[in-house]
Amino acid sequence: MKITLIGYMGSGKTSIGKRLSKEINLNFYDLDTILVESKKESIYNLFKKEGELSFRKIEHLMLKKVLKKKDEYVLSVGGGTPCFYNNIYLLNKYSKTFYLRTNSYTLFKRLFFEKKTRPLIAHLSKKELFQFIMKHLFQRTYFYEKSSEKINTSKKSKNDIVKEIIKFIYYRK
Repeated sequence: MKITLIGYMGSGKTSIGKRLSKEINLNFYDLDTILVESKKESIYNLFKKEGELSFRKIEHLMLKKVLKKKDEYVLSVGGGTPCFYNNIYLLNKYSKTFYLRTNSYTLFKRLFFEKKTRPLIAHLSKKELFQFIMKHLFQRTYFYEKSSEKINTSKKSKNDIVKEIIKFIYYRK
């Protein structure tokens, strides 16, 4: 079984993915980490040096490699990954996708406190951050909603979210 978690930055894809992979005994991969290790550059630097379109092409090629792996796994992808190069269709074809649907207020609260560790938003004021999130969510939700399953993460613990995903995997085939 191949499982991919998608959603906006701050929705919990990596932390949920790690817990889920342990719970169901599968390897966990994070596409951003794979890109960083492969290119020996941070995502921020890749964006800066290559520009977004070139970065998205590199990301697409790396995604295709990961999806073709024979083993089963849980994969977390960047917030923009499903929105470029028909990646959402590839993700749905080769894996069971779960959209971690998180409301804009929760994303804002999380990202505001994580700003310093996220180079793409580190320079934004409170107001600019909220506008940034709203703009991107509006653009990306169309792609996120094409996932196999949607998990509403509001007011749920990470463990509850993992349990809900497991129910979808094993009981709602």
